[in-house]
Amino acid sequence: MALNSTIVSLLSNTTLMDRTDLPGLSTCTYPTSFAEVDYISTYIYLLAIPFICVLGACAAVMCIVVFTRKQMRSSLNVYLAGLSVFDLILLFFSALTFSPLQGCVLQGHGDTAVCHFFWRTTPWTLPISNIAQCGSVWTCVAVTVDRFLAVNYPLHSKIWCTPRRAASILLAITVFSVSFKAPMFFELTNDECGRLRTSSLRDNKYYKEYYVTFGYLIALLLIPWAVMIVLNVFVVKAVHKAYKIRRSMQGGKNNQEEKDRRCTLMAIAMVLTFLVFNVVAAVNNLAETVFNVSLGFWSPIGNLLICLNSASNIVIYSLFGARFRQMCVLMLCGRNSRWMEWLKVGRYPPQSIVSDWDGRDGTTRKTSLDASTALLSARSSRRWSKRSQSGAPHQAAAARKDTVIYTSAQNRLSLQSTPS
Repeated sequence: MALNSTIVSLLSNTTLMDRTDLPGLSTCTYPTSFAEVDYISTYIYLLAIPFICVLGACAAVMCIVVFTRKQMRSSLNVYLAGLSVFDLILLFFSALTFSPLQGCVLQGHGDTAVCHFFWRTTPWTLPISNIAQCGSVWTCVAVTVDRFLAVNYPLHSKIWCTPRRAASILLAITVFSVSFKAPMFFELTNDECGRLRTSSLRDNKYYKEYYVTFGYLIALLLIPWAVMIVLNVFVVKAVHKAYKIRRSMQGGKNNQEEKDRRCTLMAIAMVLTFLVFNVVAAVNNLAETVFNVSLGFWSPIGNLLICLNSASNIVIYSLFGARFRQMCVLMLCGRNSRWMEWLKVGRYPPQSIVSDWDGRDGTTRKTSLDASTALLSARSSRRWSKRSQSGAPHQAAAARKDTVIYTSAQNRLSLQSTPS
């Protein structure tokens, strides 16, 4: 994440100039000169990022509520719920860091309430936001692996990709992210005047070389990006090939297969969006940690794109997930909203929808009350037909004339009468 290098470069170029004035002073001195205003950073940090973080946080809360519903439970949705949690944390703590940062810069790092707030909170908000960013990276990797298994090994994925196992993997990702980013809590400190300083750990040559540089390159760039890019190439090829074969064999689309295909496309779009929005931040980090070169206004742009990526996932979910759209409309507008018909999810009355959770493979089978009644009627009719056959053949024929059977047409349950 570019935020870490942004803070450190800021300290190196501004506030650390007063370090030599501190020994032997009973009072604190602050800079009195104001640096030239960077309008790009000001607009991004004080206007764009707070606006995006507020909207994105609301969207992340909505995603968490929807994906944790019982009828939405699957391995993919568990990962998406975890990703929404990481996005929420990232957006919240980024807003607490970026805006005070630029406000303190505009005030010349003086003895102001904004600067003191920034100095006191950054040693905590910066590591937490980086933990969330690390968690979101590896959750995207988990989503990619989940879709790769679902597309290439559909039978085995029912056993491997369960909600319980997905939750365990999310827990492992969280533990890894906290452990990997824990040293960042000791990178920044406050002097006796309360100003923000880099610690001796952060200034250590070996720490910067091995942990900051190579740790970022290996754990957050090379391995996860390589896995996501390679597996997504295989997934795209497999989806395209399966789609062509299905079209040539049956000339149409099976609803369940089409649903799985849309879930896979949603995961691909989400991962590709992540890669595109994080390219600038990755280049900034490489330039500043490896080559010790600052790219100027590209640093705030990279931070803006990271926040925009975390805030825009709900758009991808809404475009590809019909069930997600339905749940959002039910939560925001109610069951009788006319948006239900526009979204083409109102073919069944909302009060008739029930869900049957299958704990074996982590899927939810959706039926309706009318369909359940049809199934019971069909079974009763068949039992009555058997009794009639054993008693009177003529009565059995008459009974079979009015038999109601249970059929499935276009993935919908219906009642039909048998011809006489």
